Amino acid sequence: MIGSEPEGDPLLVIDLEKNASRLARRGHPWLYKDDLKDTDLVDPVLSSGAIVRVRDNEGRDLGLACASTRSKIALRLCGAWPGEDVPSLTEFLTDRISRAVSLREDLIGEDTGVRLVHGEADLIPGLVVDRYADVMVVQATTALIDSSLALLATILDEMFKPRMILARNDLAIRRHERLSQEVFLLSGKSVDRVSIREHGVTHIVRPYAGQKTGMYLDQRPARKKVQELASGAKVLDLCSYQGAFSMAALSGGAASVTMVDQSKTALDLAKETARENGFPEPEAICGNAFDVVRDLRNRSEQYDLVVLDPPAFCKSRREVQGGIRGYRDLNRASLRLLAPSGRLVTCSCSHHLKSDMFEDVIRQSTLDLPFRVFIEDRLGSGVDHPVMVRLPETEYLKVRVLKRWD
Repeated sequence: MIGSEPEGDPLLVIDLEKNASRLARRGHPWLYKDDLKDTDLVDPVLSSGAIVRVRDNEGRDLGLACASTRSKIALRLCGAWPGEDVPSLTEFLTDRISRAVSLREDLIGEDTGVRLVHGEADLIPGLVVDRYADVMVVQATTALIDSSLALLATILDEMFKPRMILARNDLAIRRHERLSQEVFLLSGKSVDRVSIREHGVTHIVRPYAGQKTGMYLDQRPARKKVQELASGAKVLDLCSYQGAFSMAALSGGAASVTMVDQSKTALDLAKETARENGFPEPEAICGNAFDVVRDLRNRSEQYDLVVLDPPAFCKSRREVQGGIRGYRDLNRASLRLLAPSGRLVTCSCSHHLKSDMFEDVIRQSTLDLPFRVFIEDRLGSGVDHPVMVRLPETEYLKVRVLKRWD
C-alpha cells in the first residue's frame, strides 16, 4: 500500500505484499502490475511517474523505484538511497548521472562517442544519454523521464556545456507508457552532423537521422576486432549501414572492402566517411543482403572476412521462430562465402534471442557445410553499455567470431 509521512512533503512509500516481496528479493528490478495490489498504485501522482521508496512485507527497505501506472511494469527498482527520505528529481538525476559518468571517464574525450547513461544498468530506468563530441542525444522511454526532460537538459548543460542536446524520442517502445514519438531540440543550436573519432577512425554521425541516437556505439568492441583482423583481407560488410565496420576494416589495412545495404543514403554517407579518412572508396552494393549473398555465391566470390550485423529479426517473443530462420539462413549463406581460414563476425542485437539460442542458430548454420567452423571469440557491447546480471534483457548484443577450418 502507499503511505505518506504525517508532516512535511508527501513521502511515497510502497509496502509490498508477500508475493511481490519475494519477487523483488530474487533480484530482477522489475515488478509488474499483476504482482501488486490495485491499492498500491492508486495515488494520482503515479500517473505521470514518480520516485518512491519500496519496503518488503517485513518492513525492510528495498531502496528506490520509479513507479508508473501507465506501464505494465509498475515498479522499476533503481538502487539504494541513504536515509528514509525520497530524493527530489534533481537530487536523484544529478547523483545517478554523476555516478554513471564517473564509470566512463576513460572513454570520454573531446571528440569521442560514448554512452553516458544506459537506463536500468545505471539505475535510471527509462533514460539513455549518448555523447558525440560536443553533441548530446537523449532518449526517454518512461513517463517519469519524459516529464523531466527540461530538468535533465539543465543538469547536462551544467555538467558538459554541449553544443546541442537533442531528444530522440522516436522509439516505438514509448507507446507502452502512452507517450508520443517525437524528435525535438532540448537545448543549444541544431546540429545535423558531428564527427567523432574511434580507434583512429573518423565517423560522421547524424543525430537527427541516424539509427538509434546516430550511431551504433555498442559495437565499439566488434569494430576493434574487425580492425585487428582486416590486414590484407578481402572484406564483405553485410548490412553495412553507414559503413562503420567497413571503416574499421580499411583502417586495419584491408585489401578491399565491399559494403551491402538496402539504404543508398547510408552507403553514400559511408563513401563520404571513407574520403574523410583518406581511405580508398569501398565498393557499395545497394540491395537485400539475402539476395546479394546468393548472387555473390553464384559468382563464386570468396572473402577472408565477412561481417554480418543484421537488424533485429525478432523484436518480440512472437517473432523468435521466424527470426531464428532468418539468422540461420543468412549465417549459413555468409559462411559459404568464406575463403579457407576465413572468418565471419556475426551479430544479433535481439534480446529475445538469448546467447545460447544464438549459438544454436550458428550450430544449425554449419550442419551441411563441407568444412569445420570454430568459435574463435565471443564479444558483446562495450563497457559503456553495461550488462546487468539481475536484468538479462541488458545482454541484447551478441557477437561471435567464427573461423573456417578445412
